[in-house]
Amino acid sequence: MNASWLGMDVGGSKIQVRIEDRSGRLLFDQQWLTGPWSGEPWSRKSARMAELIAFACKQAKLTAPPVAVGIGAHGCDTPEECATMTALMADRLPGSVCQVVNDAALVALSAYGEPAAGLIAGTGSVAVARGADGGWLQTGGWGWVVGDEGGASGLVRAAIGAILLDWDGGCQDDPLTTTLVEAFGVAHLLDLPSQLLRTPASEWSRHAPLIFDCLPRDSRLARQVVDAAVVSLTSLILRLRERGATFNQVIAAGGVIRHQPVLFGLLANALRQHDAGLSLSLLQAAPVSGALRLARQIAPEASLSSPLRGA
Repeated sequence: MNASWLGMDVGGSKIQVRIEDRSGRLLFDQQWLTGPWSGEPWSRKSARMAELIAFACKQAKLTAPPVAVGIGAHGCDTPEECATMTALMADRLPGSVCQVVNDAALVALSAYGEPAAGLIAGTGSVAVARGADGGWLQTGGWGWVVGDEGGASGLVRAAIGAILLDWDGGCQDDPLTTTLVEAFGVAHLLDLPSQLLRTPASEWSRHAPLIFDCLPRDSRLARQVVDAAVVSLTSLILRLRERGATFNQVIAAGGVIRHQPVLFGLLANALRQHDAGLSLSLLQAAPVSGALRLARQIAPEASLSSPLRGA
């Protein structure tokens, strides 16, 4: 049997599929734009994923369906949603064992050695880890309107709030204030909140690096915003432990945590203060590697003598 395993990472902006054979040799690896996703019905999402998987298998010249397919899918936020998508994909991939998890779980799955929690601080923020029953626990990931503290959108929203509170207190000369007023191109700082409603979060959240740029300029407001983000990200991890997850390492991914060493250092220190044995490291592999690891977990090589079916 020409055994292979397939991993798929469906993120908010891109989809990546990777196929490996029994020895770990790469057979296929390609990315596509995600396209319409949020708000789409489950049936359309599963059809899109199945179409790309079929294409990947054809390009890889597979002579048999993958032994297993592991998928991390953006928007599968609850166990019920993951189960729904798993059932739909199992129907579309009858020759393969299949499991769908939230795409953030792929960060934790990419870690080797001891169990890990996955933390994403990109446009948004979310943390995941396996619970005592083996299922996935998630904290955060609520979107910028009510959450995503520590992610780019939450940082910018918090920065604007801090600027407005400073204005109410009679101040408007903090470097963060002048920087964001200029970046958003508004006539007055009181016009900043409306900017969050006029364009998608993916656009205005790109101003998040400016907050960190203000730290060397002794911005009191920037320091306040960053410190609050550290507290929020730490809380995401601690809530996972409170709910029964066991881990001694946190694997972090996302543009904010990856490109802002100040945030990474402050968060690593905050986690150590709560538990000296709790380490923080950046994700070194593409999240799709976590999807491949999931595929090998749900149908390891030792199970090949058993009939294959959708999980």
